[in-house]
Amino acid sequence: MIAFVVNQFPRQVDAYFLRELVGLAREGLDFSIYSLLPAPSGWKVHEDARQLLERTIYPSAPGPRLAKGAAQFLRHPGKSTRLAGEIVRGHRSMPNALAKSLAVFPQAMEFSTDMQARGVRHLHANWATYPATAAMIISRLSGIPFSFSGHATDIFVHHAMLEEKLAAARFVITCTSFNRGYLGDKCPEAREKVETIYHGVDLERFARNGAPREADLILSVGTLRTCKGFDDLIRSVAILKQRQKSARLEILGEGEEREALENLVRSLGLEREVSLPGYLPQEEIIPAYHRAAAVALPAHHEDHFGIPNILIEGLAASVPVVSTELPSLHELIEHEKSGLFVPERNPEALADALERLLDAPDFAAAIAEEGRRRVARDFDMRETVRTLAARFAEADRTGGAD
Repeated sequence: MIAFVVNQFPRQVDAYFLRELVGLAREGLDFSIYSLLPAPSGWKVHEDARQLLERTIYPSAPGPRLAKGAAQFLRHPGKSTRLAGEIVRGHRSMPNALAKSLAVFPQAMEFSTDMQARGVRHLHANWATYPATAAMIISRLSGIPFSFSGHATDIFVHHAMLEEKLAAARFVITCTSFNRGYLGDKCPEAREKVETIYHGVDLERFARNGAPREADLILSVGTLRTCKGFDDLIRSVAILKQRQKSARLEILGEGEEREALENLVRSLGLEREVSLPGYLPQEEIIPAYHRAAAVALPAHHEDHFGIPNILIEGLAASVPVVSTELPSLHELIEHEKSGLFVPERNPEALADALERLLDAPDFAAAIAEEGRRRVARDFDMRETVRTLAARFAEADRTGGAD
């Protein structure tokens, strides 16, 4: 059995990971999901996530969790003390990260006991931060080998103990070749164990279903954070309005920047042109792609990494995409052929690119179709999931506690 260690399951974000889990279940992989945080409440759950809830294990209430952790500590006092010391030393310059890393210690100790009882032979953490920290703790206590996936800020920004995790992991999965090179440079002795497996998309599910395009609709999707560049996107719509071009913008997602973005919309007088409907589950986002004339994400390269899934999904739905030139994006987009690149923090250039797509439907359709061909070649979920399933099946066969 494989155990997946995650921050929280299900989550409003990480739709790509949910797709992978559903695909792995269909491939027949025997796995459980260990959520470091309790089940969420008060928001819509992806329909696909419901079928995986019975596979999900959550931490006990604080009292029982501490009791189980204390029992595990008494069984392994030396290992537990050394591990705690390593975590403190590895995070000594990052007090907030240290507090969160120590907070997962009781969950990891509890999960360690549970995994051994269930016969888990390999564990895999999704994200290189706290899930990988928990996986490393569990592995040290139980002898079960572990691996992890590293994607974005978890390897480029919040990278405390990343080298230690790379050295200790049995293998590491990342989602771009650019990331693979970076991780190899961070820990040269682990270079050969880092593998690139792209985040796949269900091409049939995202394929256009005959629904008509809305010729002036620009779509963006993502957590409402500064790094996404949504403020520049809103300003680009204001520029298009000044040019007397018809353009509407929908930004699907939730986050800490909602109030600031709503204030910006009001200050620019764009209440009729811009809407922020909030979070939608995947099954409701796909029809939005089918309606859109363009997809845009003017993200900031210094704090946005990898290949944004919105661009893969947009191209899978045959929608032309506009983005800033993030380091990994050349693995998906060739400027003028399968998408358009624009300079960062430049609403004027973004407005020019969007106007070009809205005014030239034949050009827009051509780059959208080339983009879909590229997605079909490298990001077909059937192939990426088969690769993942084979990797984890091999780990299950050859794993197990020492």
